[in-house]
Amino acid sequence: MKYVLCIAVLFFGFISCTIDDGVDFHYELLPVDSVELPDEFKRDSIYEIPFKYSRPTTCYAFDGFYYRREANVRTIAIGTIVFEQNNCRPPTTNPLTAVLYFKPTVENSYIFKIWKGKDTNGQNIFEETEIPVIP
Repeated sequence: MKYVLCIAVLFFGFISCTIDDGVDFHYELLPVDSVELPDEFKRDSIYEIPFKYSRPTTCYAFDGFYYRREANVRTIAIGTIVFEQNNCRPPTTNPLTAVLYFKPTVENSYIFKIWKGKDTNGQNIFEETEIPVIP
């Protein structure tokens, strides 16, 4: 699993495009600072799960979640688009909140693997939480 996330980080880190207006950008994953997960899910209910994250500069903009499904495991990180500009500054507002809408459809449990960044050896760090689903 960590190899897939590493590949995704490298893929998004090395891709860059030029838009018609000449703005260069690339994609980058950011770690999750914190998340408010419920103690349990009720099957077929929709949950709004807030994720907090911090932008390194004002040139980072939220671009959705990195979201990987594998059986009952959900791996999640923050996807951003980074504008390559010279006027990037430290953000005045951190952390920011992004909401993930989640609908449990099975009666078992879900394991959320929240990407927290990398350690000093470059290994991915995940916070894992198992949440039961009640009927």
